[in-house]
Amino acid sequence: PLPSAHSIALGVWLRHGTQDEPAGLGGMAHFLEHMVFKGSENFDAYSIARTFDSLGASVDAFTTKDHIAFTLNVLPEYFTDSCNTLADMLLRPSFDPAMIKLEQNVVCEEILEARDTPEDLLHDAFASQVYEKHPRSRPILGSAETVRSLDSDTLFHHHNIMFSGSNIVISISGCITPELIQVVRDQFGLQGNGFQSVAAEKTDAPFTAADEVTADAKIVGNRLEIISQIQQCYFEIGNKAVSFMHSDRVPLIMLSSILGGGMSSRLFQAIREREGLAYTIYNYSDMGRDIGLTSCAGSCSAKRLQRVEEIIRNEYASVVNDSVLKQELADNKAQIKSQLVFSLEGVANQMLRAAKDEIYYGKFQSISELVEMVDAVTEDDIVRCAQKYFNPDDLLVATHGPSS
Repeated sequence: PLPSAHSIALGVWLRHGTQDEPAGLGGMAHFLEHMVFKGSENFDAYSIARTFDSLGASVDAFTTKDHIAFTLNVLPEYFTDSCNTLADMLLRPSFDPAMIKLEQNVVCEEILEARDTPEDLLHDAFASQVYEKHPRSRPILGSAETVRSLDSDTLFHHHNIMFSGSNIVISISGCITPELIQVVRDQFGLQGNGFQSVAAEKTDAPFTAADEVTADAKIVGNRLEIISQIQQCYFEIGNKAVSFMHSDRVPLIMLSSILGGGMSSRLFQAIREREGLAYTIYNYSDMGRDIGLTSCAGSCSAKRLQRVEEIIRNEYASVVNDSVLKQELADNKAQIKSQLVFSLEGVANQMLRAAKDEIYYGKFQSISELVEMVDAVTEDDIVRCAQKYFNPDDLLVATHGPSS
């Protein structure tokens, strides 16, 4: 509850992402995310869209490798009708064959768009190599082949598995009341112990989308290169890393911030500010439930790529060999703690944070707990993580652009 808020944010989350898909159905989770908007037992696709618009509700959905989420922001007076529509489309979709065919065209266009987006294609190819045979290597969108293979029977079968039991997490924040909470319980059938669970299934069918994103790549050792006649060369330079449950999670986030998290970070200063080699340069960590990766990403002219890579390797080696300055560590602790507090502002952020805490950790993590974890990170922790995840000899270098 946020007494000062004037709106409500509701999230319906599934503990099921693309890494949980049967291998022969890559892209099915994302396609289901689309299809629940395309008609239900009580509303056709246009009625769903018009109802939300007429109530001033903002509705969104997204699929990740770890989960699927459907979010709703609305004023309290329109909450009951909005929640009713959301529950009906999520729990009672129609999966009309005509709408399936139509949406297959839409999603296949989305796949083509991603393949034409240099950063997206490169990241999917990079992740495919880093994660190897792990299901997290699969592109979220899947392939046109698998999307075209989906029919109503398949969708109904996997909808019953995914939209059921403890697989569903509902998060709500804002100016909520006990009456509105009861609306959610009634509309989603949350009585007693909650949802009825349905057992998941596995299959050994082949998966092709991970191969598709590297089909045009030249892979030699720790280097992946996709030649394309575009203006810039996009790059990812990184390594396999940790899950969000690993003890290195916080120091790794802090190390990524020190290297390429803000305007004063090492790589931003060295590459953009001192030598003017690139406009975009940053570090990030992608943490899943049992594995993750960490990377430096950006873009530059092909003729400057060699120098950019040299600086990245040098900065990595500097942390490995020489540690970090006390003030540098203190500054980044302040930055990360500030970002934690900023992330609490707004009803949508509160809803997102509560849901992710439940899904990832099974409990709500207070800000004081997180601040203590940040404050506990030492210079030795930073060096240890640098040696383990940023060793210049262990990096995968992936590029997409004109040949240098």
